[in-house]
Amino acid sequence: MEPNEDGIEYYDYRERVNEALDIDFEVNDEYLVDSKASIRIKFTSKKEYPRRTLFRFIIPYGWEPINLKNDFCSILASINGKIKITHSSLMLGYIILEPMKHGDYIQFNYNGTKSVNTAGEMAYIDKVYCALDMKLPKEKLFSRIGFKKISMISGKANSFLVKIPMLYHEKPVDIEIVALDKYGNRDNNFNEVVDIIGDECLDYPNTAKLEKGYVKIKQKLKFKKINIQSSNITTLRQYNTGYTQFPVVPELNLTIGKLYVSYEHISGASNPIVWDEEIENDVYWGDTHIHTREFSDGIGTGRDAFHYAKNVVLHDFAALGDHLNQRNNEFMEGRTNISYPYNKNVWSSLVNLCKDWSNEDFVAIPGYEWSGRNYCVTLATKKQSPYESISDKVILFPIEIAEKAPLVDYYSENGCFQHQLYKALKGVECAIISHTPVSYVMGTSWTEVDNEIEKVVEIYSTHGSSEIFSGNYRPLVNNKKKGSVIWALNNGLKLGFIGGGDDHYSHPGRPVRQYKMKNIVPILRYRPGIAAIFSDKLSSKNLIQSINQRKCYATTGERIWMKIKIESALMGEEVEVSKPPIIIITVCGTTKLESVELIKNGDLIAIRVPSSDRIKFAFEDKSLKNGDTAYYYIRTTQFDGERGWSSPIWVNYV
Repeated sequence: MEPNEDGIEYYDYRERVNEALDIDFEVNDEYLVDSKASIRIKFTSKKEYPRRTLFRFIIPYGWEPINLKNDFCSILASINGKIKITHSSLMLGYIILEPMKHGDYIQFNYNGTKSVNTAGEMAYIDKVYCALDMKLPKEKLFSRIGFKKISMISGKANSFLVKIPMLYHEKPVDIEIVALDKYGNRDNNFNEVVDIIGDECLDYPNTAKLEKGYVKIKQKLKFKKINIQSSNITTLRQYNTGYTQFPVVPELNLTIGKLYVSYEHISGASNPIVWDEEIENDVYWGDTHIHTREFSDGIGTGRDAFHYAKNVVLHDFAALGDHLNQRNNEFMEGRTNISYPYNKNVWSSLVNLCKDWSNEDFVAIPGYEWSGRNYCVTLATKKQSPYESISDKVILFPIEIAEKAPLVDYYSENGCFQHQLYKALKGVECAIISHTPVSYVMGTSWTEVDNEIEKVVEIYSTHGSSEIFSGNYRPLVNNKKKGSVIWALNNGLKLGFIGGGDDHYSHPGRPVRQYKMKNIVPILRYRPGIAAIFSDKLSSKNLIQSINQRKCYATTGERIWMKIKIESALMGEEVEVSKPPIIIITVCGTTKLESVELIKNGDLIAIRVPSSDRIKFAFEDKSLKNGDTAYYYIRTTQFDGERGWSSPIWVNYV
C-alpha cells in the first residue's frame, strides 16, 4: 500500500534490496505444507555500521511462530548485541551494541535441528517469503535489504470435494471434482481416473479423469424422468413415536440425489441436488467475510483468497470483508499500528482486484468491515460510549458502483456510531451484515440497528455461533445477554441468516477447524461458515439484492439443503394466515442427519430425528391464535457436528 493522503505509512519499511550486500539465505525454493522447514539468514558486513543499528529477521506468514525456547530460534553474531522481541510472532530483532566492522556477521537460525513441522498448512498461489530488514539509529523506517520467496506445495490427495448445482431445472448440469489434501489444499499432482456412483434417481458418468487435481464434466448430470407425486400433509405430519425410525417419504429419493466419488482409499460425496419446481431461482454458495494481508489483518493475499474460493473449494462467490481501519496483528510483519481508513487508491485496488476475478462462473464482491467499538468512540469523541457495545459489520457493494462507495471511518467523530454509518450509506446500494453480535467487544447494540437498511445477520463464523446467549453450539469466547440473534428477533427485528467465514488465512470455506492452524489468535477456532443465497443470476448486484430480501441461509461449512415453507411463503418472507399454520420442512445433509429442529419465537417446538441424510415433514402450530405473530426457522445438525440455519418466515395470524 502507498501512504495515505496525510502521508501516513501503512508499512514500517521500504524495499531497498541491494545485490552488493552479502546476505546468505539458506532456505529451499519450495516446501511441502506442514513439513520440517528451516531457515538460516546470515548477514556479513562489507562496511561499518554504527552502534544501535537494528537488524530484523522475518519468517514466512502462516509458519510456526518465532520461539526462543529450546533453541528453536537463535541468533549468532561475531559482535556484541541484544535480541529484541517484536510485536509480531513473525519477526525477531537484534540490536548491535558496538560498531559493526567489515567481516562481522549476524546469523539467524529457525528450526535448525529440523525437529518441528514448521511450514504452514496453506498452499498459496502467491509465494511466501523470509526477509532481512535493517534500520540505522536515526532512521524512522526499516530498509528491507534482502528477501527470499518460497513456494508452498500441497500434500497428497486425502479426499474429494464434489460440487453439483443445488437446484435442478430440467436440463443437464455440470459436475466438478477437486482432489484435496488433509489441510484442504488442492493436490495439483493428482492425475487419475476416479469412479463415480450416485443415487438411483440420477443419470451420470461412471468415471472422470482429473488433471492437476481437478475436472469439470459439462452437462452430464440429470434426473431420470419419472412420475413424482408429493406426499399429502397427513403423511408428512406423522411422527416417529417410541424407538421407530422416522419414515422417509417416497419423493425424497426421487427428487434429491447425490454423487459419490472414489479412487483407491480416497473418497468424497457431493452436495445434494434437488428437483423442486416451487423454486425458480438457483442457490449460490460462498463466503461474505474474508480478510487478506494487503487490505488489513489476514495472512494470505486477495489473489490467494479468490483463487482458493474459485478453484479449490469451488465457491460461486467470495467477498472481501477486511477492516477499513486496521492493518496490524501479531501474526503479521512490517506494519505500523495506525488507525487511518483506506485511501482512494487502496479502495480502488480492492475493487479492481474483484473485477479481475469476476466472470460468469464466479463473483468477487468488494466490501469492508466497519468495526465499531467502544474504544473507537472514546478515541474519537473523548467520551465514554453510552452502549454496551457498538457493532462489527461487513458491508458489501455491487461491483458496478463500488468505486464510489462511502468509506466510513469508525475511528472518526462522525463515523463511530451505527446511526452515523446508516446515514452515510442511506440510498447506497449495499448489504449490511452484523458480525458476531453476541460478543462483548465486537457485539451489536441491537436497539440502534436500522432494520430498514440492515436485513441479515451473520449467525455463525469461525468465532462461533451467535444464535443464543447461553448454551450456544460452538460458543464465542464471551457473550452478552442482549446480543444474540434470538434476542434481536424477539425484540422485533426481522433478520435473515448468513454464514460467514471471518477467514484470516485467505482460504475461505476451508474444510478444517481454524484452531488447528498455525499463527493465529485463539478466538478464531472453528471451521469457517458459508452462505447459501437464492438468486436468479450470479452477479454481485443480484446476490446483494437477494441478501436484502433475506433469501439466504447459513451453515458451518457444509452445503446442506434446507427448505421451510408456510403456505406460499419461503424463508425470509412474511405471510398472513387465517388458520393455524402448517410448516413444511425439507432437509438433506451432506452426511447422515442427527436432528432437525423447528424454532418458533426463539423456542424449540418440534424436533425430528431422521433415519438417513434427508427428511421431509410437516408441523401444524395449533398454539398460534388469531391476532398472534410469530417467526419460524429450522436448525439442522449432522452426525459429523456440522450445522445449518434457515432464515425465518414471519407469520401474522389474522
